[in-house]
Amino acid sequence: MSSVGPVPMPVVLILACVLLAMAVARLWSRRKDGMPLPSAPSMVLDMLLVGLLCGRISFVALNFTLYREAPWGILQIADGGYHLVIVLVAGLAWGLWRLRPWRALRMPVLGASLAGVLLWAGGSQLLSAWQARQMPLPAVQVADLEGGRVDLQQFRGKPLVLNLWASWCGPCRREMPVLAAAQEAHAEVQFVFLNQGETLDEVQGFVARERLMLDNVLLDGDAAASTALGVQAYPSTLFFDAEGRLRELHLGELTAAGLEHKLRRLR
Repeated sequence: MSSVGPVPMPVVLILACVLLAMAVARLWSRRKDGMPLPSAPSMVLDMLLVGLLCGRISFVALNFTLYREAPWGILQIADGGYHLVIVLVAGLAWGLWRLRPWRALRMPVLGASLAGVLLWAGGSQLLSAWQARQMPLPAVQVADLEGGRVDLQQFRGKPLVLNLWASWCGPCRREMPVLAAAQEAHAEVQFVFLNQGETLDEVQGFVARERLMLDNVLLDGDAAASTALGVQAYPSTLFFDAEGRLRELHLGELTAAGLEHKLRRLR
């Protein structure tokens, strides 16, 4: 399973952990001497939001050259561009500062936040291991633009970026130049552009109109790869290691910085 409907599993995991942390904070916090206290769950949520904001700002600052040509990409927060350490440190710092006047809330808020982080860390490891085991590079026969048959298994041996796309998909079209540039810049990584459900004429027409210089454009007329991998939305970009094990799955449009970040982790 790659998602719950259109929502990627990592996002589902984060939401579940946040809700759990907020519930723990609510149950743990108590009023003292009848004095009203700020909402402990709200403080937990504020810590997350401040951490994510700071983590995003630091990522954009360190990768600004990749955002310069398409600054709108800064707002694409779903591209995975966050620095985890900054997220955690900034969230904790905000929580400690905000809790200064409220000693009675320190243990509930910080304890609940710690529980959420630990659950997320453990859940992320389990999810990655499950996806690597249950979603290997599929043994699917597809076609190239000359009509020949291609087995996806032949791409084992080097890291692989498998992009599932369709020409009617707006985000797919927008991210194609980003993927094309990455294919040219990273000879050590294989890129496969596997069209889902369209004809040879439709794919060739799209590539010609967009003037894309792409290698490994393949056709999967029955969308067999999507079925095998449990993908329910396009574009979906899957990152496999040299042994064909799934290392990361991204649903939605990629920015240049987000893609580069994922490629560094793949190598």
